[in-house]
Amino acid sequence: MGAARLGSIVAVLMLMVSGLVGANDDGESEVFFQGNSDVDGPFWVEFSCELDTCQDMELVVWTNDSQYRIMDTHLVEWSGFVDGSVSWELLANPSLVIENFAVRSIIGEQSDIIENSDLPDLVPPPGQQGEWASISASSNCQLNRCNRSEILSEGASFVGILDTSADDDAILIEGDDGDIVKISNIHSPDSISIEYWSRSDSKTLIGSISSSESSSVYLDYPEDAELWVRIVHSDESDFSPYRFDLVRFDDEKEGPAGEELGNPWMYDFQLSSNSITYDFYRGHISSNDHLGDSLLISTGAKISLPILCHFTGEVALEILLHELDGEKEKIVDDSDQCPHNIETGPSSTGVEFRIKSEQVIEWEIEVASPVSGDGVLLGDAPDLLWLETGPSEFWDLLSPSTTPYSGNLGIGDRIDIHPFEIVDSNGSMVMIRSDIESPVTYQIQTLSQDSWQILNYTNGTVISVPPGIHAIRVEGLSPIVGDVEYEFYMVYLGENIPDEGEYRDLSHLFTNFYVLIGGLMLLPLAVVLWWNRSMFLEKRNTRTGFEIHGIKKLELLRERLSLEGENLEGDTEGIVKALSMLGDSSWDDALYDLGKPSLRHMTEQIEICSWVIPESSFLILGIRTFQDKWELTALSVSSPEGSTASITKVSPEHMFEDNEIFLDTLDPETKRFLSLEISGSPSLIELEVSGLVHGAPLAAVPREAISFDRE
Repeated sequence: MGAARLGSIVAVLMLMVSGLVGANDDGESEVFFQGNSDVDGPFWVEFSCELDTCQDMELVVWTNDSQYRIMDTHLVEWSGFVDGSVSWELLANPSLVIENFAVRSIIGEQSDIIENSDLPDLVPPPGQQGEWASISASSNCQLNRCNRSEILSEGASFVGILDTSADDDAILIEGDDGDIVKISNIHSPDSISIEYWSRSDSKTLIGSISSSESSSVYLDYPEDAELWVRIVHSDESDFSPYRFDLVRFDDEKEGPAGEELGNPWMYDFQLSSNSITYDFYRGHISSNDHLGDSLLISTGAKISLPILCHFTGEVALEILLHELDGEKEKIVDDSDQCPHNIETGPSSTGVEFRIKSEQVIEWEIEVASPVSGDGVLLGDAPDLLWLETGPSEFWDLLSPSTTPYSGNLGIGDRIDIHPFEIVDSNGSMVMIRSDIESPVTYQIQTLSQDSWQILNYTNGTVISVPPGIHAIRVEGLSPIVGDVEYEFYMVYLGENIPDEGEYRDLSHLFTNFYVLIGGLMLLPLAVVLWWNRSMFLEKRNTRTGFEIHGIKKLELLRERLSLEGENLEGDTEGIVKALSMLGDSSWDDALYDLGKPSLRHMTEQIEICSWVIPESSFLILGIRTFQDKWELTALSVSSPEGSTASITKVSPEHMFEDNEIFLDTLDPETKRFLSLEISGSPSLIELEVSGLVHGAPLAAVPREAISFDRE
């Protein structure tokens, strides 16, 4: 702080005079420096020659209606007490340049505390009462409440003078137990030292620091006592101006709510470097604070955080990661320094630093958060919906906006969940729009505000969403072989205003008309059925033996895939033959024999059907291609709610892993039937068939999920 002040004084002095170099009136010397001040108090300025000699070097000072001229080829200086204004200039031979001179000074500023009357020579004896001069110098620059320039100017600078070799100055420093006082940047033309004393029932010399020392000193404020500093001569010089910087850190103003900072973190919120301008944190620990300090900074999941730490003394440092479920993972234990980077986990919400020291120290920690993450988060968006307690404060909410939201998926990160909030009292009409091509699907999920169960969802198309917090699910299409970027807009289509008009039911007036028109429309159908009655009867009685055999085999398959089957494992070959027989029969006959599918999805390239075997863990899947050939085909299952759906067995045998089956190549007009055994307890199952058609990736994703409740 004081170094910056001194530097600024010298810089101002240099700026004031650097442009004023010119010939003096007598034509023999030039003015290299000049300046002035209107601050009353001690004053000292010194110019020294950086060469062996500086010809014609002269300092001229005007103050108190007097002029002083000091000449020397090596060093010129003037000091005194200024009552009013003072101005000065340095002259020298024109052959010299500004860089040949060095300047030092003590010049009072308006913000300084200046000794206006002589201070006591000694710290007053215990019990003696009086109106003593004092310095508060309290700083509010703790945690991340100040920027760098504010820290450099915190506290106070004291400018005083020792009139004679026998003169000393004693000053009371305000504060109380737990405070920390920093003394630094002692400056004087002569050698001086600053003693620090404790005064209560007795007075005790704690220690001292000399002006020849460049380091700072940190002091504990004495317990149940006063802290005094005493400035004394270190030699026999007479008139000695001096200046030093002093800062007091109040322990009762250290925490984010204006109290002492504890260890561990005791607040129900985290600090965030993104919420304010300053991304570094600062604090102090006294030698009597055995618990130390802690700092909890919010962060994101799956990111690398660069860390910079500075400690003025020895410390014992612990670093913990806070997780969404409230758990904590210790990643650094009893270290004397910070790592260069911290890698957060998939559900990390914050990083906590716990600092202890047996000394009086100052600590500073800087955490450089990434510029952006998924949506409005710092890092990776979670892969699953929140628990029954609902989204915590670490889930930043999206809202319908004209601003796009972006994110990334990749290997091991296939799903991102983004919460959003609807504030319209009647709900809102929203949809998802994406202006970039990305191999992902978007799903808007409306949630129960009590249990957070999924009530309704769409594949990004228009949906009416009631008030409250809901979710957007972004899922990458298989296969994911690298980083996938996505960007979407959450489009607001207006409030879902209910139609409050009154209506009357007049349908009874048209009953007779409906009956008449219905009879007339059904009459042609009845005639056609009568004409073709013999064909229908003949078809029923002319099934081939192969078809009858196939039907019996399918009935046996349905029985074996239920819980009532007694030998499911023992007749795998029979199941495989039955599924193969389905592929040999016509598609319509297979659908007729297996009954109404639980799910049926058809596109221009493919048709997908699924049957759930009641009270079992099995699905039967039918896939039919049309005119296009599918290559590198894969079938994946997933669960939007409930536990994760995994595949444990496939008949006929295919290569599979977790939730994905590799079907390889499906030729045009191919029918394939599979039996899947599903593990876990998913309440819904979603299907997706993906592959290459004409060399381009293509995916078929049914809009509806299969209800897989086995209760």
